Amino acid sequence: MNLENKIAIITGSSRGFGAKTAKAFNGYGAKTVITYLDGDSIEKENAIKLANEINSDLVLPLDVRNRESVKGVMKQTFDRYGKIDILVNNAGINRTADFDKQTDKEWKEVLDTDLKGVFICCQEVLPYISKSGRIINIGSVSGQYGGPRTPSYAVAKAGVMALTHNLARFLGEKDITVNCIAPGTIESDMLSETMPQTLQDSIFPNVLLKRLGKISEVSEVISFFASEGSGYITGQTIAVNGGLWV
Repeated sequence: MNLENKIAIITGSSRGFGAKTAKAFNGYGAKTVITYLDGDSIEKENAIKLANEINSDLVLPLDVRNRESVKGVMKQTFDRYGKIDILVNNAGINRTADFDKQTDKEWKEVLDTDLKGVFICCQEVLPYISKSGRIINIGSVSGQYGGPRTPSYAVAKAGVMALTHNLARFLGEKDITVNCIAPGTIESDMLSETMPQTLQDSIFPNVLLKRLGKISEVSEVISFFASEGSGYITGQTIAVNGGLWV
């Protein structure tokens, strides 16, 4: 895959899927703007370390829930490079709870970050994104089958998939593709934080490949959707889940 001379923004790129994707993009020749949650000193430290590792010269604080913060990142990126070719909407959180125990606060936190944040980022990149640009949203198998203990997360990710299809229709005539990746049980900090081992074990019988996925197996699919090779694919949600939801 060739991403030479492409300019990419990855939201939430200080760790996890975002950091791995930034490294993959760097390997394929893209220059990636690294973002971290505004006000989080640990994420800032991780973002600076990653930027040094991949020779990124733009590290920016970003709160995807805040339109002015998003506007600032888009404008600073365009002012620096004169274009934005790729947007990966990766920033997300989860608040695990049974349906009857999910609080209003948790619901709002997740929907604001995981769905409203994607909506804002997609809107605010439009004045800057290149012709034949790429928007790649990160969904989840939870949004496809509704759980198991993530009502707010499942709803948010289902919404991301619907937003992907809607935006693909809107941008089709401009030759800008919009696609969604729906990871399954991927070995990651988020999985460890939100899914106890007993629940992971209960899911394995339904995973055809009988193992956790690797973050690199997600980042490579994201890289494909960022490349010219995916130019005739849009409005799609592609599952990377080892056959968990087929």
